[in-house]
Amino acid sequence: MYLPHPNQKETNFDQADLTQNTHKSSNEILAQLLAEFVPKSQTIREVFIESSALRNLPEKLLHHFGLSKVTLIADENTWSVAGLAAQRELQKAEFTVEKILFPANPRPRPTVEAARTLSDKLYSDNSIPIVIGTGVLNDLVKFAAFKAGQSYCCVPTAASMDGYASAGSVLSDQGFKITHNCAPPKLILIDLDILGTAPSEMSGWGYGDLAGKVPAGGDWIVADSLGLEIIDPIAWPLVQGNLRLCLENPEGILKGEPEALQSLVIGLLLTGLAMEFFGSSRPASGADHQIAHLWEMEHHQFNSQPVSHGACVSIGCLSTMALYDWLLQQPLDQLAYNKSNYKTMEDKEAEIKYVFKQPEIAKRAFVETEKKHLELEQIEERIAQLKTVWPKLRYRLQSHLLPTIKLKSLLEAASAPIRARQIGISEDHLKRTIRAARFIRSRYTILDLLDQTDLLDRALLEARLPF
Repeated sequence: MYLPHPNQKETNFDQADLTQNTHKSSNEILAQLLAEFVPKSQTIREVFIESSALRNLPEKLLHHFGLSKVTLIADENTWSVAGLAAQRELQKAEFTVEKILFPANPRPRPTVEAARTLSDKLYSDNSIPIVIGTGVLNDLVKFAAFKAGQSYCCVPTAASMDGYASAGSVLSDQGFKITHNCAPPKLILIDLDILGTAPSEMSGWGYGDLAGKVPAGGDWIVADSLGLEIIDPIAWPLVQGNLRLCLENPEGILKGEPEALQSLVIGLLLTGLAMEFFGSSRPASGADHQIAHLWEMEHHQFNSQPVSHGACVSIGCLSTMALYDWLLQQPLDQLAYNKSNYKTMEDKEAEIKYVFKQPEIAKRAFVETEKKHLELEQIEERIAQLKTVWPKLRYRLQSHLLPTIKLKSLLEAASAPIRARQIGISEDHLKRTIRAARFIRSRYTILDLLDQTDLLDRALLEARLPF
């Protein structure tokens, strides 16, 4: 839920509010939103974004932490990009600097076990943990610092994902990828010069992660229309109200233009804040992320490297959009359900065991699936409800979703993958993933709607999936 700081007045934004200052640039509108909402975080005290921002790191740390001893946590790549420069700035300001360096190859894996090992190192050390890096490092340090009871600082080295400001760490626990509730960083310091030196493909990953909010919003609309999870008046506009502003310049993101990267990273930060305010990842994650998480759980590699989260989400995004394109053409208000095709929980358990060979993963998938399972009578009630709301729901979805061809062109312009084969996923693998993705979260998405209406097989056959 949304919890403002004591003595602060709650502020609501809707689509009109976000765009009322039409004379302002996109970045001015987004920066204003960020300035408005960062103080409402329960943990984040400042987000500092500037060119050459790294020079301000010592004074910001002293202001927010009151300590002059730090532990820099990076990998070999991010150390050369920003870690060494951060060390020099801190030592120049007479900070005591220690470091924990992960190898660049093989990359550290986002597991609870690795995060707990790091937490043990931080627990007895009275210093400020500073993570210098992107997705995996951020998730590891966020979890480790939280378990060690410490506040930390984040210095992103690429606009590659939405987790920098979120209150969750996405880590695998015995092979099953879940979001663990953690505190976000107290200070986020973003140097636009450093973001500009990141490989363009990494910015493309962040763009893909942000584009996934389009179908994720569609999934929330579906859940809201069925009375399952009501849309939040704070989190929804914070993500969706300015999403088009953040996606409007993919060419600039590909070129590493500071203004475009600033727009992208603010969009990612606002999404993280929305997740904190709402208390879960629902504002930012739907079927697109469920598809991506399965490939991450498989440790999927392409060209001998793990495929990034943002690249997986890009394909998950376009896959979900293809399903929505197909669904919107169906006369669901005339749907006839064949009772003989009803799947019991025992049927689903058998399918889960077939799909997930690891017993621990199958066990957790069963728990998630059981939470949203409906008996036959409930399925019939759900379909009757869907038939009633479908005309209005279809209109809401059409009003929200970007045309898939437009979203595809935007992703391509940002150098995000737009075909599954670009990340080493075959047509059969993609379809198997989409079919299995509904099992790993209790969150209701288009995949559940298709499954409960017995339309999933037909949709996978007829939808124009991004092979």
